Amino acid sequence: MDNLTNAKIWDAKFLRILIPVIIGFLIINAIKRIFRKRAQIQKNLHERYLAQLMELVVIIVCLIDIVGVIDETDDLASLLIKGSALIVAILGFAAQTAISDIICGFLISIFKPFEIGDRIIVEGQDPGIVEDITLRHTVLKIYDDLRIVLPNSQLNTKTLINTSYKNKERRGVHLQFSVSYETDVQKAIDVIRDCVAESPYTLMVENNGIIEDSGPVYFLKFADSALILETTIFINRNTSSYIATTDINLRVNNAFKENGIEIPYNYLNIIQFEGEKAVVEVDDNPDKAKKKKSSPSKRHYRTNTVRLLDNCSNIKDAVDLADVFAKKQRLEPAAKMQLELLTEETIGVISSIVEGANTSFWIEGSGLKYRIHVSFSAKLDSAEYKKLINLSSSGKNEAAKGFTARIWDIMIRGLNDTQNSDNDKNNNGTGAGYNWSLSETDEVNEEEISESILAAIADDIKVSVTKDRVNFMVIKSLQ
Repeated sequence: MDNLTNAKIWDAKFLRILIPVIIGFLIINAIKRIFRKRAQIQKNLHERYLAQLMELVVIIVCLIDIVGVIDETDDLASLLIKGSALIVAILGFAAQTAISDIICGFLISIFKPFEIGDRIIVEGQDPGIVEDITLRHTVLKIYDDLRIVLPNSQLNTKTLINTSYKNKERRGVHLQFSVSYETDVQKAIDVIRDCVAESPYTLMVENNGIIEDSGPVYFLKFADSALILETTIFINRNTSSYIATTDINLRVNNAFKENGIEIPYNYLNIIQFEGEKAVVEVDDNPDKAKKKKSSPSKRHYRTNTVRLLDNCSNIKDAVDLADVFAKKQRLEPAAKMQLELLTEETIGVISSIVEGANTSFWIEGSGLKYRIHVSFSAKLDSAEYKKLINLSSSGKNEAAKGFTARIWDIMIRGLNDTQNSDNDKNNNGTGAGYNWSLSETDEVNEEEISESILAAIADDIKVSVTKDRVNFMVIKSLQ
């Protein structure tokens, strides 16, 4: 009889234990759902940490309640006191570091020295993007998609540089260059500024209300064997700092060589005792000296951006860029000639539509597939916009015929759609750009394609229009 009674008691206790477990599970699941939805709207470091802290509190409360079910001699208050004392004793001896990380994580979430998505440099670590924060750790994403997991206590004690602090549009990257003592410092400064301005990854800066193509370069100190020049480049928040830094360093290295600016380095003198002789191995196999046939490059490359004012005086600049791209990507002579032809035809189409307009031209891609870009302003008060909508009395652009006229019509349609979308945005908060692709439409007939060298050779032609710019892109695959 006693055994039966005890069994019923434990069955009842099991049910009472199961209840806080289920309730705790449901609360934790609800917390995760709520904060997951908020995280989709905005990335907030404080909310991420708060969610995990709330989950920990729910777990502790459930454990104390379970202990109370097992030992019914104590009321809830005494259980809380005993449970708290027990937890403090255990954590005090076995988890001092963990407590420190939790407290430091709480302080970080309150004072917010950085946010999710900020680029920070922690003393002794590589620069990284803040990806996540837990009760104990902060996760940084560095180059090659690697992660650094840092305890929160270390972040609270080490020096931290935040290059994105309170700036969600752009971030700065500090660069340092060494030149020899014989260098014309002003010339070196001008060379560095030109390289920063020419890079496709850098943004303009504003100094005292004046917008400039690059920030200042400072001559800050005399090192033991070099003069130290420093500058800060500004890049888009989504641009990799490693890619931008590499691009600038390559440009500066090449420009220093072209201008005779020496980058100092340490020399090592080797003293050889008399009687010893260096052995030089000579490979007299002529077959090994032959150059291997180069294959097209699979690496992505982007040329500089050039400004084209009209079809005649600046077309050479565009063709020169095509030659640079062909050489960089190791294109065959036939592919190089085809690229030059597509370049000339692209400029010809755009010039027929907005003759004399200020357009931007560049080429990007690999040796297997490349894209030719032409972009110009679409703002209502710009000269390019006015030329684009310059209609004759018949409603046609008299300078554009055939396939060119079709492209002009598509651009006009895009401008109208984006203007309507912009008005809708003012009314209901929505709005999008206009995108068109030759490969995805049937409105261009075979006759128009056959009459256009550009349409016949290219694999695809795309037009995208926003309220600020019109972008024309020609795509060609060499595979």
